[in-house]
Amino acid sequence: MASWITVTPRLERGLKITNQVDNSKFRLLINRICQTLQLSVNTRIFSEEEEEKLLVSLDVNKDDLVCLLDTIILIYKQATCNIIKPQLMESTLKDTFKINDEKVQIFLNAWITYGKGIIDHFRQISIFPVQVKDIDWCLNIQAASSSIKKDVRPMSLLQLNLTGEEESKLTVEFDKKELIDLYNNLEKIQSQLDAFK
Repeated sequence: MASWITVTPRLERGLKITNQVDNSKFRLLINRICQTLQLSVNTRIFSEEEEEKLLVSLDVNKDDLVCLLDTIILIYKQATCNIIKPQLMESTLKDTFKINDEKVQIFLNAWITYGKGIIDHFRQISIFPVQVKDIDWCLNIQAASSSIKKDVRPMSLLQLNLTGEEESKLTVEFDKKELIDLYNNLEKIQSQLDAFK
């Protein structure tokens, strides 16, 4: 059993469909998928119109096409996440998945050609859906109030400009002690990051 990918009934079904597809068409399909994975992980690889053409070209029904595409994408994503060497991929495809030799070579050639680009693209993707894009800040000083005449309380406002599904802003207010605590925690994080270099 391959430690880098779990064999599920759906994966087995997709592999059976893989073995039935014509090799020249399969090569083009794999190359298109890998080229797209180098550029974007979450975008759709084929448009609706292209999928309709694939149904006819590959002589499969809609469910089989979806299963085939999911299987190919899963294999490459798992190979990427585990940074699989071509030799391990080859042995897994042959021994565990029982894919015919020509299909194994098509998978391998695409992995050798596009694998580094796919891995590099995955490394740039954050696991966090929301990220800080920019920080705006201001310092507010309340010099006096009607109840206490000499109450000076400086407050800093940090506005975090966030990116994600949609852009948003988060405003956080700190007094002097809270701001110093934040700074000290950021220093700790920076020193831990520096230790990895």
